[in-house]
Amino acid sequence: MLALVDSDTPIFATALVSEDVDLPIAKSRLDYNINHIIEDSGCSEYKLFVSGEGNFRKEIDPSYKLHRADKPTPRWREDLRLHLINAWGAIECNGYEADDACGIHQCSDGGTIICGIDKDLLQIPGKHYQWPIIRKGEIVRPGLYHDIDEETGWRNLFTQALTGDVADNIKGVHGIGPKKAEKILEGCHTEEEFYTTVQTVYTTRAWMDDDATEETETQRFLKNCDLLYIWR
Repeated sequence: MLALVDSDTPIFATALVSEDVDLPIAKSRLDYNINHIIEDSGCSEYKLFVSGEGNFRKEIDPSYKLHRADKPTPRWREDLRLHLINAWGAIECNGYEADDACGIHQCSDGGTIICGIDKDLLQIPGKHYQWPIIRKGEIVRPGLYHDIDEETGWRNLFTQALTGDVADNIKGVHGIGPKKAEKILEGCHTEEEFYTTVQTVYTTRAWMDDDATEETETQRFLKNCDLLYIWR
């Protein structure tokens, strides 16, 4: 089985805790983390993906991830990204994100497992491994394994379309959280049913908030789908 690793997160996480060490030590830490991700996924082969220049989602919506722009970049982040490209053969994704590359390969190659902690990836059918989340030396969430079927993948995508994604600065429908989204989507089973149901919610409820813009309800719905959808 082939491990498809969304490497953006381990790069950032390693850089974040390596501000006070020299670059060789930061690289060693990243190597350790990547090796463990691959080993824990149960794979002996791998493909690593890193995001590069440009991102079509920011062309769709300039506010996409904009709230992260004022946060300082960890000291070794770019050096570690280049380390994975040069030393590990990581594939650089220019114009799109590492998530999208994982989705494309999972849906075309077969015999793969996506390794990443971004919940967006759980819209892609197939096997997934989410490595443990560790804070201050303690495991706050153990490693998780998922086998996502087609229906569950669509359910995860359209749940996010309803609730939005705070991490990426995507606003959903006002007043709808995970529980309400679950109830709204409980009778849906196909892509068309999910799509039609969520579009209807947008056209009847999307503007019950204080964030009025010149977008129509349908435009906002389509924009959010484009932002949230991971390429297949």
